Amino acid sequence: MNVHNAHILGIGVGMTSRPPSRARPGRPDLPVDEMTPGGRLKALRLGAKMGQEDLAQVLGVQRPQVSRYENNANDMPDYVIERASQHFGVTAAFIRYGDTDASMAKVVGMVGAGGHVEAVEAPPWRYIEVPASWHDAIALEVSGTSCWPIYEDGDTLAIRGERRLDEGEILGRMCVVETMDGLGLVKRIRKGSAPGLYTLESPNAPPIEDVMLASARPVRMHVSR
Repeated sequence: MNVHNAHILGIGVGMTSRPPSRARPGRPDLPVDEMTPGGRLKALRLGAKMGQEDLAQVLGVQRPQVSRYENNANDMPDYVIERASQHFGVTAAFIRYGDTDASMAKVVGMVGAGGHVEAVEAPPWRYIEVPASWHDAIALEVSGTSCWPIYEDGDTLAIRGERRLDEGEILGRMCVVETMDGLGLVKRIRKGSAPGLYTLESPNAPPIEDVMLASARPVRMHVSR
């Protein structure tokens, strides 16, 4: 894993942070019309300094349809709300109802059971909804089938953004781990043969025994593809 990728993921060089302009909590810091879905969509667009034509391309509709959505002349179908929430980094519930009981965790990379974490370095960004109290959450997409049937290729895992290694919270649990040589994996953690050493397990790969870890963060949420 190179230093650039490690910095993006918060693996090996400290905590990552979500860009404030995109990955906002459930309620964006904008003068939002709280009363209607269309008003909230318009406020998000204006806050992002986008024209209606730009938003139409994101949503996969014609520009006049964006105007109808913003003026509540037409209801937004689910796929439009989902695309808008992903683009602006807010929850679908916020656009629909003004609900702020969730935050959005940015999918910052891919992780497998036997390889390095690969950073997602360019838009379009993808987000998953997490509880509002998880302010530091980030998400990783599972790559490969070594963790099947627990996780499938393309599933998404939410973890803490802050690097940590707390034995009390990791033993027996599936975690995203960082080895001392910078390898990022998703594994179940068991005690090793001596203090400070751990065995890393996955359903479809041989265990990796007596590994020293730089960090291990339990999987807090699993979203199927």
